Amino acid sequence: MADTILYRWSAERDTWVSASEVEEARAYLARQGIATSALPDGRFALAGEAARVVGGERLVLLGLRRLRGTRGA
Repeated sequence: MADTILYRWSAERDTWVSASEVEEARAYLARQGIATSALPDGRFALAGEAARVVGGERLVLLGLRRLRGTRGA
């Protein structure tokens, strides 16, 4: 799924993310020790040392960056 998102973001210049992509990113981040909470306005609160609020696109981007780091890219 990560490769599909990266392709869409780079080739199509479309940063839209689906609800399932956001949930996949949340699950991945949870496995990495980063808890997220859905907020009523559709954004997400990130727990931990860098607590902040982000939209779905930024949440997926955070997951992709962490994944890319583990792949050695």
